[in-house]
Amino acid sequence: MCGICGYLDYTLSVDAAKVVDDMTAAIAHRGPNGSGTFHQGNLAIGHRRLSIIDLEGGAQPMADESGNIYLTYNGEIYNYQELRKTLESDGYRFRTQSDTEVLLRAYQKWGKNCVEKLEGMFAFAVADYSKQEIFLARDPFGIKPLLYYWDGNRFAFASEFQAIKHIPEWKGEIDLGAMDTYLRFQYITAPKTIYRKTFKLPAGSMMTVRMRDPFRKIETYWKPDFAQKKKRSQADLVDELDACLRDSVKRHLVSDVPFGAFLSGGVDSSLMVAYMADILDEPVRTFSIGFEEDEANELQFARTVAEKYKTQHYEELVHFDALEVLPELVQHFGEPFGDQSAIPTWRVCKLAQKHVPMVISGDGGDELLAGYSSYGRWLKYVERNQPRIRQSGLKKSLAPIIRKFRPNHYPVVADPGRDHRAWNEPLLRFDHPNREILWQEPHRFVADLPDEAFADAFLNSQGEGSLNRAQNCDIQTFMQDDILTKVDIASMRFGLESRPPILDKRVFNLIARIPESMLHNGKIGRDYVGKKPLKDLLARKMGREFAYRQKQGFTLPLDTWLKHDSEKSSIIGEVLNASSAKVANYFDPQAIRSVTTNASSVNKWLLLVLEYWLQTEHSPMSAPAA
Repeated sequence: MCGICGYLDYTLSVDAAKVVDDMTAAIAHRGPNGSGTFHQGNLAIGHRRLSIIDLEGGAQPMADESGNIYLTYNGEIYNYQELRKTLESDGYRFRTQSDTEVLLRAYQKWGKNCVEKLEGMFAFAVADYSKQEIFLARDPFGIKPLLYYWDGNRFAFASEFQAIKHIPEWKGEIDLGAMDTYLRFQYITAPKTIYRKTFKLPAGSMMTVRMRDPFRKIETYWKPDFAQKKKRSQADLVDELDACLRDSVKRHLVSDVPFGAFLSGGVDSSLMVAYMADILDEPVRTFSIGFEEDEANELQFARTVAEKYKTQHYEELVHFDALEVLPELVQHFGEPFGDQSAIPTWRVCKLAQKHVPMVISGDGGDELLAGYSSYGRWLKYVERNQPRIRQSGLKKSLAPIIRKFRPNHYPVVADPGRDHRAWNEPLLRFDHPNREILWQEPHRFVADLPDEAFADAFLNSQGEGSLNRAQNCDIQTFMQDDILTKVDIASMRFGLESRPPILDKRVFNLIARIPESMLHNGKIGRDYVGKKPLKDLLARKMGREFAYRQKQGFTLPLDTWLKHDSEKSSIIGEVLNASSAKVANYFDPQAIRSVTTNASSVNKWLLLVLEYWLQTEHSPMSAPAA
């Protein structure tokens, strides 16, 4: 787990080595155990290292014997030992025991197709001087980040915005369309960022950049595929899932340093701890964050798991004064990020880093196994809006005639399960009317701009079921750009590696074959209960009552903090309505006052985060990116 960066100057007017030195220093927190840079011609690359595997031999950038190929890499390859054996049988020789060298040799043998062989989390760049190209890739789920800057004369890449901002051409031009996306969803969807000319390489993508002339090409090498289904009994499914998850956890525990686990007390993290306790010879170190407010506190459930599996358990309470960390948090995220759970995630990472350099997390269970309540609402919408005349047999042939005489009784209805706007609407933070009112008059047009990420995820979904389509959308948007971004930034701020065994290609391939009807309890709307195979599995270990209790979620008790304490609530109003408030450069002051007095706690929070981000930015306004 590390930080990477690089800078390519086509004009040959800038000292690339000096730029990368500055970029590497800016992400020192991601790799406290070492740093390295390499410079040749118009290209320089850098690396910050957090040592997890082969503590002495995995230094980067790493070169092959010819000196033509240089690698800078962030992540872990869990099947590196298997790949090493394959490569050794083909005559490749190794100088180290690191997965870094396995990745380097894999690129030597398979070129860009090496990404199809990898199982793990990664973002890497290969400077291939024999081809005069830079090859970059990001893991299938987007566990590790990869940003890049492109203006036609220069190309730069990095793990975080803090490094990108050190390139000489940096102007920090804000994309108002991306800011509107933030108001909608509390995060910004890939490939966009809050800045023009700066992008996120999407999950499961690879990029080729030429060294001599301005050219870049982005290709998708992996996307979720739910098309193939396999029928089996519920008991057989749970048995198969049990074996698959246990194997994944075991492979994720390969390390040369001590490790622990995040334990919220929920289904996913509890299962991870159960497997770790079964696999390891020593007690698992577990870390939990809680609140005094009952509606957000799951510490009692975390303690139950810790007691059952005899872990070394550590926990902390988060209070309102935790918001004091918001300016630092905003700086590290680099762009507006409004998920409230970033605060407790930040705190649990800080707690864990005091004891271990690596942890296991339960991220991915809700997306891969349809655990969110939003899926129940979605299924209810789809059922309500199904066409009354089924498109088959005699009814299909008679439908046009019937509709001619009774158009209202038999309307022409498109497949509601393909309507991404209907999926989006309940997820919006600021809906369209409130965003339109919020923006100052010259900028209101941005509220009408489409968000292509959601539309693309629906249109390109591999599988016809409406539930799988919604899951596919979550995996490519919310999970990638919110959940995984949050954990990466918070953990790496403290030099802590976080590994999610559920987000493993072998686990996904098993889950993707589960028929939709087996993912939930057969009900829709408010009675929907998702993630059924995982809950049935946990019920075997912790009992049905524990596994099937109501989901609470890992977030701040912000409603309680603000609604029942006028002094705390007034703090947000004072910040947003101050004469020096930066949000007033973009939004109507009267609309801002309305948000601080009448809007939901979530929307107040979004504006507060945006204000703190703007205070650190001081960038000129610009139009949406072309």
